[in-house]
Amino acid sequence: MGKGIETAHEKTVKSAVWLPEGHQIVSAGEDGVVNWWDLRSHEAAYTVKFPNAITSLELSAPTGTLVLTYGNDVSFYPVIPSSSPSHTLTLPHPPSSASLHPTSGNRFVAGSTNDPWVRVYALLDGTELELYKGHHGPVHAVMYSPDGEMYASGSEDGTIRLWQTTPGKSYGLWQSQSNGL
Repeated sequence: MGKGIETAHEKTVKSAVWLPEGHQIVSAGEDGVVNWWDLRSHEAAYTVKFPNAITSLELSAPTGTLVLTYGNDVSFYPVIPSSSPSHTLTLPHPPSSASLHPTSGNRFVAGSTNDPWVRVYALLDGTELELYKGHHGPVHAVMYSPDGEMYASGSEDGTIRLWQTTPGKSYGLWQSQSNGL
C-alpha cells in the first residue's frame, strides 16, 4: 500500500465509498475524520474533522451527495470536497445511518441505535414525515433502492425490513388491491 493509506484513521473506519470518477475513495471513521483519498497518489486529497464519531457514510450517486451521520446530526456534502456541508440537520434522535432519496432528493430515511423506529425526514428542514416500527431492536442501517421506490432497514434484532416509499403502490412483490379484486 502507498504512503498513508495503511493509517487512514486513528480509530475504526466505519465506511468507505468509491466516488463516481473511479480514482477517489472517501473514508469515514470513529475518530470523526472524513478523508477524500486520491488513489493515484495514495494521499488524502482533502480532510474534514467532525466533533463526533462518524456513524455512517453513504454516497447518493444520482444526487452527487455524500450523507454523513454523527452525534445527532446528518450532513449532506457534495462529492467534490469543500470545507462545509451543503446542508446539516440536527435530529431529535442520534442517527446511526441515513439515506437520501435518489430521485427526488427532498427526503431522507434514518435509523437510530436508540430505538427500533425508522423515520423519514424532509431534507429542507428536518421535519419528520413518516415513522415506522417493524424492528424489535435498534436500527443500524438504512438505504433507498436505486429507483427510490423502496428502502431497507437493518436492525440489531437480526432482521431486514423493506418499506415502500409510496405505500399501496404496486411494485415488485407488492400488488395493490383495488375494488376488492
